[in-house]
Amino acid sequence: MAYLALLRRNPDFTRLWSAQVISLLGDWFNTIILATLIAHYSDNDGLAISILLLTRFLPPLLVAPFTGVLLDRFDRRRLLIASDIARMFIVLGYLLVASADHIWLIYVLSALQFICSAFFEPGRSALLPAVVQQGDLVRANVLGSVTWSAMLAVGGALGGFMSALLGPQIGLVLDSASFALSAL
Repeated sequence: MAYLALLRRNPDFTRLWSAQVISLLGDWFNTIILATLIAHYSDNDGLAISILLLTRFLPPLLVAPFTGVLLDRFDRRRLLIASDIARMFIVLGYLLVASADHIWLIYVLSALQFICSAFFEPGRSALLPAVVQQGDLVRANVLGSVTWSAMLAVGGALGGFMSALLGPQIGLVLDSASFALSAL
């Protein structure tokens, strides 16, 4: 109830949290879609799927020191919006993958997607003190952490379901639209 009250009484935080939900949903939505495409084009090569996971987790670790500096020097809100817009176009790039010869493109685009994502979460966290009162800061941080975990599970499952139902290309277009919605 305290979390709902926080969202009700603070529209700026509610917009920021909603953008987080949508953005994280988008980040994890294409995980199953891309793993399925790589499995299909690589004859179920486990190494090929492992490389996908590396391209999603390693680049943010490498760029994190730089994202912090940029988030401190530039308008955080604009950087979050730019991150979403960049990911919207990057995800559309996955539509170019049409054969085993294009698997490398999934790796490059995935690394770029998660480099852009490396701006979103720290930027959102850094904005919290500006949009919530001091007494609500812990609650807002807890809600953000829980949201990250929930969207990892929900996004992956929903992406897999939508891909199976509508096909991977439609799933990727929906994923791209999620970043446009988060930017708004």
